[in-house]
Amino acid sequence: MIKGMHLTPIGEGKVLLEPGDGLDPSDPDAYLVPLAELLQQTHARCLLYDLKNVALVDPVYYQWLLRVHGICRIAGIEMVTVNMRPATAYGLALTLKETPPFSSALDVHAAG
Repeated sequence: MIKGMHLTPIGEGKVLLEPGDGLDPSDPDAYLVPLAELLQQTHARCLLYDLKNVALVDPVYYQWLLRVHGICRIAGIEMVTVNMRPATAYGLALTLKETPPFSSALDVHAAG
């Protein structure tokens, strides 16, 4: 278990990451190595990052998502964000100056 994250292997090489209140996206170094180790131990091929409880993806949180994606890419793992609220997606779209390198899906089932 990693503080601030609930990670659940859901089959077919997929791991669901549900961030909690204890997650501090401004301190990625506290999380990235344990996250990478857990993903490797579970033989993950896809990380589904659940954003349903994230009300705002500000620049700090977006940088966090980019760092998680970077760790996944190094390990050969696809990263897909799921369950993003429409208001959160709209706010993120207003601040982006680039296309995110990770993909998004409506929900876990749509992530394929």
